[in-house]
Amino acid sequence: MARRLDEGRKEIQGETLKKASEDYRLKDLENKKKISDLTKQIEDLKRTAEQGSQQTQGEVLELELEEILKANFPLDQIEPVPKGIRGADILQKVHNQSGHCSGTIIWESKRSKAWSNGWIGKLKDDQREVKAEIAVLMSTTLPKEVKNFASLNGIWITDNASIASLATALRLSLTQVANTKMAAVGKMK
Repeated sequence: MARRLDEGRKEIQGETLKKASEDYRLKDLENKKKISDLTKQIEDLKRTAEQGSQQTQGEVLELELEEILKANFPLDQIEPVPKGIRGADILQKVHNQSGHCSGTIIWESKRSKAWSNGWIGKLKDDQREVKAEIAVLMSTTLPKEVKNFASLNGIWITDNASIASLATALRLSLTQVANTKMAAVGKMK
């Protein structure tokens, strides 16, 4: 009888140990899965935090462009295009020393890891819509054939470091053309 009781206890202990071991194994797998999911979620949150939102990154670049233009060309009227309105980022109405408007430069800024030729077509459409004489696309990523700045398909493309230099040259050409037109009108009268 004692032997049967011992065998029964050993059998019950074995089954209990086996069940507890299986429960522990399943609980351990569940915890490993939770840790894996949380680790992935933490990595995603880190990446998102480091990148910031693309809209915020773009707005920062627009504000920097606007500040550069305002600082270098105090006579000009620098107008950011309001959010939600289709069009480029900034309109620069170029004024000469006497305050006459010589023309408009439309600016678009892009902060991206890869260049897109589609930006040129969109900026040309925006240029026609606002009747700007010159369109400039400032991008953190340039096409392979452009080093600092260049004209490509009728659009000026520049990097951030060359904004002021390119804007100075473009303003000069606009004011010279406007002065020539004014002189021609004066001769005709």
